[in-house]
Amino acid sequence: MKFSDGSDLTANDVAFTYNLAKEEGTPGVNLIRLVDAVATDDKHVEINLNEPDISFTSSMCSLAIVPEKSYGPDYGKNPIGSGPFKLVEWKQGQQLIVEPNEYYIGDKVPFKKVTFLFFKDQDQALATAQAGDCDIIRIPISAKDIDFPGFHIESVETVDNRGISLPTISNEGKVTDDSSLAPGSPIGNNVTSDISIRRALDVAMDRDEMIETILDGEGTPAYSIADGLPWFNEETVEKDDGDIEKAKQILDDAGWVEGTDGIREKDGVKAQFDLYYAYQDREDIAVYFVDQAKKIGIEINPCFGDWDFVTPHMYSDAVLFGWGGYDPLEMFYSYSTNYKGIEYYNSNFYSNQKVDEYFEKGLSSNTVEELNENFKLAQWDGETGLSAKGDCPWIWLVNENHVYLVRDGLEIGKQKIQPHGGGWPMLDTISNWKWTE
Repeated sequence: MKFSDGSDLTANDVAFTYNLAKEEGTPGVNLIRLVDAVATDDKHVEINLNEPDISFTSSMCSLAIVPEKSYGPDYGKNPIGSGPFKLVEWKQGQQLIVEPNEYYIGDKVPFKKVTFLFFKDQDQALATAQAGDCDIIRIPISAKDIDFPGFHIESVETVDNRGISLPTISNEGKVTDDSSLAPGSPIGNNVTSDISIRRALDVAMDRDEMIETILDGEGTPAYSIADGLPWFNEETVEKDDGDIEKAKQILDDAGWVEGTDGIREKDGVKAQFDLYYAYQDREDIAVYFVDQAKKIGIEINPCFGDWDFVTPHMYSDAVLFGWGGYDPLEMFYSYSTNYKGIEYYNSNFYSNQKVDEYFEKGLSSNTVEELNENFKLAQWDGETGLSAKGDCPWIWLVNENHVYLVRDGLEIGKQKIQPHGGGWPMLDTISNWKWTE
């Protein structure tokens, strides 16, 4: 193997990359249990962990190897890699131009040059699409029925989910510590900490209706952070979507009594709380959630702002998040007791000892299959779990399809399910793309 500058890629480069990533805390890669990586010869690397962790295989697949000899402070602006492309030009915030890497050992890219354009907002993206200046461009779902001459629509299924995080503990005057993204922020909510509130809201949501009315059919129902992936437990699919009467009964049975103003109350506490969201394109989902909640006697106040505005509230109020990736650790981080209040993970301070046991058993297992089975049990084992059938700390709503305009005559083949954010995974299949006219 060689890097794009023609230099050899050896085991020393691999060991250097792992150790450097561990030292610098490379985001998006799980190296918590890595002790070190050692090159035993030019073609073999020994990776030492401080305890068993089968999920480490995900990190092995996602960490890009960098050359030890040419790595330095400016490497990010002038990268040398071993992937299918090499950098030609990069104007930050504007465009990136790459060419095929002649030394790449995988399937060759069938194009002489690929240019990526970066947009400030959706309006700029749509203007570029209207002008026909791109061959592929992602557009908002709301724009899919606009006529773009010379282009056709490609809709790709995703695990790009939208869900509501609900604080699972009551407000007892505690605040986040200095390790939090927002130190000194209040923790807990006296309404959402009641599991009957969370379960009733989950049952009241008609996911199919949301897909048709909000996403124009471009989506799938969401019941977890990992729908359809190998560690998803199919038994957790909600069979009573949109059942308002059942939702009301759950609240009645729990002692939440509807007042003359239509808002329920229990032990002097009104069924009222705030819902925060940080992106304008999530407003329709937030409004739907609020409207459905009102039907069952729960009053929710939607609050919009940027993440600086939202973050201090995410430990004590409901927040509309977007998640979805290929790594089972995303589920672990979002529900593990050890990650309560850590960055954006487990902001609702969820904790279940049995769920933690399944997580640890899965991570320490000998095979990926055993990990998947234990993560399924963490969602629901017949008695408890992190899903809506169990503790219901999240209300998952929909997985939003990613909609692209593709120039007529360009075939991009079958796409795999895309994660939150989308876009870049399309390139995994670029060796099979072709012009037909």
